[in-house]
Amino acid sequence: MKTAHLDRLFTILMLVLGLYVTVTAYNYGLYRETVPGPGFFPAIAGVLMTVLSAAILFRDLSGRMRLSGEVALPVIGGVAGVTVAVVAFVYITPLIGMATAAALAMIAIGYLTEEPDRKKGLFLPKLAALSIAAVAFCHVLFGMIIRVPMITGPFGF
Repeated sequence: MKTAHLDRLFTILMLVLGLYVTVTAYNYGLYRETVPGPGFFPAIAGVLMTVLSAAILFRDLSGRMRLSGEVALPVIGGVAGVTVAVVAFVYITPLIGMATAAALAMIAIGYLTEEPDRKKGLFLPKLAALSIAAVAFCHVLFGMIIRVPMITGPFGF
């Protein structure tokens, strides 16, 4: 697929998402009395997304800076795989807990984004160990020390 087509499609999607975030944030309320309300910072992010996406789209449609080249099919497959891993993380978190779901998502995304020639030997065990260690560290820091409420699964984490 041509890079210019993907760039234009992604820019339009980001423009629509920016407009959606801006409108939704406005509905939450920008101010509560004299302090920023729950929609204040999302509104700023939405406006920035909208303005920057519009600028990129204008640049592309004016022909001043159009991308060239092709995107290889394995790259598209990798992006699709990462997207599936993120969506799966969202849906399995309530079932198995945030820590377990995050570790599985990190392993899947790490495997999908690594170069094929580097996936030899102890790559997968190292990736799994690093992912589990990172999740364990975050669980201890946020769940036990700072006491941020986390979604726990049947294993208690």
